[in-house]
Amino acid sequence: MNREEARLELDATTLRPQDASPEARAMAESDPELGAWLKQRTAFDEQVAGAFAASIPAGLRESILQNARKPAKRSIRWVLPVLAAAAAVVVGWTMLWPVSNGMPGWQADSLAAVTKVEYGMSKVDHMSRDFEAIKKMLVAHQSPTPNRLPGTVGTMPVLACKRIQIAGRAASIICFEIQPGKEAHLVVMDNTGLTDLPPQLQPQFKASKNWNMASWSDGSQTFLLATTADEAALKKLFGIV
Repeated sequence: MNREEARLELDATTLRPQDASPEARAMAESDPELGAWLKQRTAFDEQVAGAFAASIPAGLRESILQNARKPAKRSIRWVLPVLAAAAAVVVGWTMLWPVSNGMPGWQADSLAAVTKVEYGMSKVDHMSRDFEAIKKMLVAHQSPTPNRLPGTVGTMPVLACKRIQIAGRAASIICFEIQPGKEAHLVVMDNTGLTDLPPQLQPQFKASKNWNMASWSDGSQTFLLATTADEAALKKLFGIV
């Protein structure tokens, strides 16, 4: 079994780790990068499952049991749409999950945190249209704020912010509106001691699933700007047409 085979197996069993083969589990324990990916993916799936569990209507279990006692044809007609909907949810969230196995750990953590904010799995801490107010709130809670931002990144309308942890250190997400109805999420963090960092002041562009990302470093700070807007809109912020 190679790493990709192990990842596919672990990806299918995040909420049922006992169903993964001993070989796949052993590979996750011995491969730090695979282990970090599995930890993030499991946390995301658990939050999704928790969100859906919270929205299950009262009495659903009793309704299922009651229908199960009815004649087979009637039960099947009732159960199949439920199973189809559940399968659609699972497939949908699998398609939305953008973190890939080859990402540096800090980048995988950042994109996972941004994804949860984008799809409402993680609440923001503060909402404001005032960028200075956002920065003051983050500073008051000892979360990093950007010393400077390239191009027109800092001129986008600001929406909200959230304090997070990346690689065991304080980091911030600042949410902007890049286009009407489209958000761009900026992760800012101190990069002391981190590896696999993007170059100073030179944005690196990458796509993963339906996300477009730019990452760069500026002195002791490293940034990831992620959006579901198209690549052209992202590059335009950096003066690239």
